[in-house]
Amino acid sequence: MDITCRKPSNLISPMSSLLKAVSILKCFSYDEPELGISDIVQKVEMPRTTVHRILSTLIRAELLSRKNNTGKYRIGPALYTMGSLYLFSTDILSAAEPVTELLNKLSGEAIKLAVFDRGNIIVIKKEESRYAFRYHHAVGSILPAYASAMGKALLSELSEIELESVYPGDFLKPLTSKTITGKAQLIKVLKQIRISGVSIDIEENTEGLSGVACVIRDATDKAIAAMCIGVPVHTFTEERRNQLATLNKMGASLISYRLGYQDERNMVRSLEDIRTWWESSQSA
Repeated sequence: MDITCRKPSNLISPMSSLLKAVSILKCFSYDEPELGISDIVQKVEMPRTTVHRILSTLIRAELLSRKNNTGKYRIGPALYTMGSLYLFSTDILSAAEPVTELLNKLSGEAIKLAVFDRGNIIVIKKEESRYAFRYHHAVGSILPAYASAMGKALLSELSEIELESVYPGDFLKPLTSKTITGKAQLIKVLKQIRISGVSIDIEENTEGLSGVACVIRDATDKAIAAMCIGVPVHTFTEERRNQLATLNKMGASLISYRLGYQDERNMVRSLEDIRTWWESSQSA
């Protein structure tokens, strides 16, 4: 959605007045949370008297407020309440659906979402692989968090004290010969995930299956889920792993953005951003 501040077209009132008010509201951003009337006039290219009249109306509606000491305008409590309501009503599945569909279409691989629950992960969404390869992790499947890419991504958000409360013993039950079985080794892997932002699983819960995962954050910066791209291990070359890691990281960032998470380092704002990067990576 384009939220660029711009001059609205000349439509008949009251629609014209409404569009003018919306264009003024869209002038405010995380980069410019406070604006003077001259700033707004320049952005929307409307007469100063018109802008002043609309600003007065927006203040009365509590959509904007005005600082007495500087005279600058900023987002008001009513608009904040509406934004909070939007975030509350936009759940992880609706925010993730167009992203998981795109990642599945571009990569052809299975895409999964999971949430953390008392040392385990629960799969809440899955896009099946477009290849013949299939595996049994359906929606509702439960796996030990330490034995999956998504689980390790979520565990990396915990402190060592929190991790100790989840896994009080030093031994972790293996699911395959590749499963991490020692807590000291797990702690070392989690430190690497915190640095890279990407979690890797190579046959740790299912023989023949590998994957890359990243956390998904909400507006409060809390990791509320993780997303994984599952890949047959025989195709999981270093080049493919790096490509899918970047794709997954971009997808998780976009879902987080759609949930209200703001990160100045994240430039992914639309599905088109992901599609454009993927196409360029294919031709490189």
